[in-house]
Amino acid sequence: MNNEEISTQEEKPKRNIWNLVLGIVFIGYGSFRLYQKMQTSEPDSFGLILAIGFIAFGIYDLWKYYKGV
Repeated sequence: MNNEEISTQEEKPKRNIWNLVLGIVFIGYGSFRLYQKMQTSEPDSFGLILAIGFIAFGIYDLWKYYKGV
């Protein structure tokens, strides 16, 4: 192997499948909770913040997966 082959193999980021799975789960659960909170007559602010936090953490996990961090 020459140096070019080694450098192309090292450039591939190792993707953790758990970041993908957890990202999808957190986005799905956060969206479901956000939908439920919006359908009630009195949405509580803590529940909304928690649901938005789940969605944000899911987006962060998906970003980590695609960046290979």
